[in-house]
Amino acid sequence: MVNIAVLAGHLAFGLIAFSFLVKDILYLRLVSILASLFSVFYNWVIPAEPMWLAINWNIIFVAVNLYHIAVIIYEKRPVHMSPKHKELYETMFKGMTPVEFLKITKIADWTHFKSGEFITQQHHNVPTLNLIYNGTVDVTVDSKKVAELKDGQFVGEMSFLTEKPATATCRAKHNTECLTWEQQGFKELLKRNPSLYFSIQSLLSAQVSEALVSSSKHKGE
Repeated sequence: MVNIAVLAGHLAFGLIAFSFLVKDILYLRLVSILASLFSVFYNWVIPAEPMWLAINWNIIFVAVNLYHIAVIIYEKRPVHMSPKHKELYETMFKGMTPVEFLKITKIADWTHFKSGEFITQQHHNVPTLNLIYNGTVDVTVDSKKVAELKDGQFVGEMSFLTEKPATATCRAKHNTECLTWEQQGFKELLKRNPSLYFSIQSLLSAQVSEALVSSSKHKGE
């Protein structure tokens, strides 16, 4: 029994070391649970008297990890999506769980912009963030066309990130359908959900970076 307990102690520390290499959060928590259980066994058998301090804390660690595993499994469960939402999720939002995606779509609305209709106007405040689902949007700065946005691109992302008025005018080139979020409500949701915040921040920042690179190329030509 003692030899088995010593082996359990080595396994506990070995699993803790191994956990530093695990990237998937679900597997990380499973490894942490195994390490804690081996540690409980070791601290029960090896000392003359059970090390209750270590045992109790490891039991707490197991309980906390089991709770978070349940949350992860719950958030990864299949959810019902409309065909349009499903298409957006599979093409753009795979970095978040289906449940997380459902959270952001619940506070969004589908908006139809007619050809020639303004979505943002330069130097004006932008109350919404729009994701183009189907259509084309012309981007102009000081009445000069600088870009064209298409399906899967955001409109108003710069204002969303900086909280400043629009730096460009965006106008529907053709009839355009967008998924639209009211900025304030969306930001409040993201503040309550850090993982969502980083996912959306990454998507928006990537588009801003692409726009800046494209702008630099145009200036150099």
